[in-house]
Amino acid sequence: MEIRAAILVVDDDPLVQMNYLDILSEAGFDVTGAGSLAQARRELAGGRRFDLLVCDHDLGDGKGLDLVVQLTSLSNPPPVIYLSAALPDVLAQAAALAPVKKVLSKPVEPAYLLDVVRQFTAELAPVPESSYPSVISREERNLLLRIFN
Repeated sequence: MEIRAAILVVDDDPLVQMNYLDILSEAGFDVTGAGSLAQARRELAGGRRFDLLVCDHDLGDGKGLDLVVQLTSLSNPPPVIYLSAALPDVLAQAAALAPVKKVLSKPVEPAYLLDVVRQFTAELAPVPESSYPSVISREERNLLLRIFN
């Protein structure tokens, strides 16, 4: 049985979350999405172990920093990639928290996101290479994001 890294993607924008889930699942990761702090907390409390969290800052019911602070109380918190368009001082606060291993500013190129994710999941199992995007083109994806933002 192939071991795949389990990743929780926390972002309240459905299109952005769908984009990240598509990128990561097409690359062979086992991904779960959460659109709020409450949903992310339920996923984390559900007994499933996540190998990595990709977390936005501004969520409908709070801030991603709140979730990361909560993770610090765990004995073995999963590493966090904090991915946000927040102001630099907020990103610096995130970077100072122990679970946060990398801070990325939105927008992020899919290939770069995959490179960063692979840095923190490489020891679990190699994931197949993919040529993203395979379903829609970058131009179509950008058009959808502009329409719904």
